Amino acid sequence: MPDIRILVVEDEAIVAEDIATRLEKMGYKIENIVASGEEAIQISTQSTPDLILMDIILQGEIDGIEAAQHIQETLNIPIIYLTANADDVTLNRVSQTSPSAYLLKPFKSKELQVAIQIALSRHQTSLKVQEALNSAQKLQQETEAKNQLKSQYISMASHDLRTPISIIKMSTHLLEVHEDLLSADKRQQYLRRIHQATDNLTQLLEDVLTLAQAESIEIAVDRVPLEVVSFCRDLIEGLQFSAGDSYQLELLSSEEVIEASLDEQLFWHLLSNLLSNAIKYSPKDSRILIKLSARNQLLELRVQDQGIGITPEEQAQLFQPFYRANNVGNIPGTGLGLAIAQRAANLHQGKIEVESQVNQGTTFIVTLPLGMDQNSPQVDIDKH
Repeated sequence: MPDIRILVVEDEAIVAEDIATRLEKMGYKIENIVASGEEAIQISTQSTPDLILMDIILQGEIDGIEAAQHIQETLNIPIIYLTANADDVTLNRVSQTSPSAYLLKPFKSKELQVAIQIALSRHQTSLKVQEALNSAQKLQQETEAKNQLKSQYISMASHDLRTPISIIKMSTHLLEVHEDLLSADKRQQYLRRIHQATDNLTQLLEDVLTLAQAESIEIAVDRVPLEVVSFCRDLIEGLQFSAGDSYQLELLSSEEVIEASLDEQLFWHLLSNLLSNAIKYSPKDSRILIKLSARNQLLELRVQDQGIGITPEEQAQLFQPFYRANNVGNIPGTGLGLAIAQRAANLHQGKIEVESQVNQGTTFIVTLPLGMDQNSPQVDIDKH
């Protein structure tokens, strides 16, 4: 039997000592013996015993029932009343405090032992039931939040899908109806619009699916050993090839090699969305700087551009799905890239911060635990 600590509240010293002796023979530990309700409240608050044996008639200003009411307001401790009074008024007052048991003096040791065992068993069962209810409530809230998020994605995506679909329908209609009247240049222009709208549709669907997966409650982070510098270099070279000579992507690292334990797919989404975002909102012939550093078991990634920047008021909303700043103009985008990047960082127990000035540029700072030593203590990102 684990050490069960029992507080004895009894104003008759001889009776209190007798009860304590019996309890010790049963294998229980005496937390304390007190003679007043005020002391019972004080000791219960200080040490939180596993069970209280409470006499009703006590020394002091309050009786055992009032003391029990005070204790139950803040603590969940089973209470067994011990008393020689069994009148209706007392029993009615006792019942209002939902005691675990009620023993009439004098009582036998066996009666006391059974009452304690039942009280402790009921208390443990009650705790487990409450824990199960809390878990069920939490799961329900998470499920409702997840369903609400899905509904939000569907609603917003449906809205954003209308524009490229309308472009495709109108361009197709013009090609079908007026093909003979259109010049070769006009036909090519409408075809380019169709291709661009199709690309936008594809990107939107991919982003929605990626974010929905990242927001999934059940998602597991599949950490694998990853050499971050070469990984970033390969990704940057691919984006540089796509961007052509219009942008200069430059990688700087404090170390030649940075070993980390990361989810490769999530980290790819994080970095590619930040870089795509930087390219999209930067003027041509501008420089995009990617800085890597590792210290104190943390990986820091900075993506710095010379783009249009973000106002302080809009920075707080920047990572909301489908949010786009007011100054983006006609620059195409789904408004999901930064939400995906932030979720990928969060799943790594990391964070993303933003520093930006309008018309001067933006820097995104990502901080992630390196996570190489499985036995090392959890790194608190916010302390660094």
